[in-house]
Amino acid sequence: MAEPERPVTTVEETEPVEAVEPSGLLLHGVVSVRGHERALAKMALKGEDELVEHQGLAALVHTVPYRLPDWETERIRAHSRTVERAMRRCTIVPAPYGIVFRGQQEIVEFLANQHIALTEALSFLEGAFEMRLHIQTSGRRLDLSESRQADRVAEFYKTLRRRSRAAFPLPVAAPKILSAAFLVDRAEWVSFVEHADELDHQYPEFQFDLTGPWPPYDFVKISFFPREILDEE
Repeated sequence: MAEPERPVTTVEETEPVEAVEPSGLLLHGVVSVRGHERALAKMALKGEDELVEHQGLAALVHTVPYRLPDWETERIRAHSRTVERAMRRCTIVPAPYGIVFRGQQEIVEFLANQHIALTEALSFLEGAFEMRLHIQTSGRRLDLSESRQADRVAEFYKTLRRRSRAAFPLPVAAPKILSAAFLVDRAEWVSFVEHADELDHQYPEFQFDLTGPWPPYDFVKISFFPREILDEE
């Protein structure tokens, strides 16, 4: 008797299907979109940037994978360039690099929950830039005592503070003897720089390093905890 034929099973080779990575929205900052401010905010958009609006506020965002962001130098620089571009066209509450939302609904919830705080921050920052100043001794006067250095630097700080909307000292690392941030009106920042230059020339025993204008990172803080983290507490 002939042996019955066994069924032959064939396996078709298929290419592995790559998992689609979910997308999220990287927050650059929050701007006002009331009246003419919407047109100014839209001028800050470039490429795939977009605005997510809610009750007169808008989050300036960019589509990225929904996961911990890549801490690559170029990505951080791109974030900074976006914030600086917006700063030159409108008032922005800048966000630190790395805040990623799941989608537009989560951003709307964020804008709604923080509406009062964000509105007050925009009002405080309206029409202002940040300038940062670092001072160290130049070595031209070795007889200048530390107490005299401290008194003189305090005078510099008070003088420049009167020419700004707000100011506060920053942590100091040697060889610097003063680091400070100043919130300066847009119309006054050139004269602020000129006055700092005058002090630099008038007191050659000190070396002034003034940079800016910058987005006002040091005068506002945006922090965001995803709902998944809050639910675990």
